[in-house]
Amino acid sequence: MSDLSIKQLEITGQDGRPIPNEFLKHPGAATELAVLFPGLRYTCNMPLLHYSTRMLLERGSDVLQLHTDYNRPDFEAAAPLERAQRIGADALAGLLAGQSQRPYTHLVLVGKSIGTLAMGFLLAGGAVSDAATIWLTPLLHQPLLVQAACLCRGPALFAVGDADSTYDPQALERIRQATGAAAVVLPGANHSLEVPGDLQQSIRHLGTVLEAIAHTLA
Repeated sequence: MSDLSIKQLEITGQDGRPIPNEFLKHPGAATELAVLFPGLRYTCNMPLLHYSTRMLLERGSDVLQLHTDYNRPDFEAAAPLERAQRIGADALAGLLAGQSQRPYTHLVLVGKSIGTLAMGFLLAGGAVSDAATIWLTPLLHQPLLVQAACLCRGPALFAVGDADSTYDPQALERIRQATGAAAVVLPGANHSLEVPGDLQQSIRHLGTVLEAIAHTLA
């Protein structure tokens, strides 16, 4: 999209550091904001989030990619509650910065792995319960995330791999019963939703996830 405007917003994280980001402003009169929360080592340039961004732009959304980096010794050494508070505060700062760009009427949240903790924090706060949410390899072994995910009131999709150690079928079913969310469980897929040693199947899985996202947001 050649006439797309790309800039960095001024966003300050919980630790006082700026949060790197890219705000991709659609050339049209966008009424939808999508905010992307990456994984610990899964950036917005990697397939699931890269193609999700492309899809969101094609449907006319503005997209804010938060390039948060928690792969740091100070974060890993922090207590679990402190880590959760930092992720949540960063997520809220990013959301507010994005929402200040236009008078949006629709919100989409897309998270990968640890990024789903950010989404859970926002849902628990009550301000985004009607947002459309896309959960890519959510950390279903964490009870607080499951509780927050059960608060979804907008369209929701959970994409998981059955070979991922963070996949918990009972937790996913609990969320689906509470919310009516859609789910895609990919056979043999790991935490990147890829099948080690099988490139073609990995590509097919990516296509399946993207189709499910498009259907959820339709």
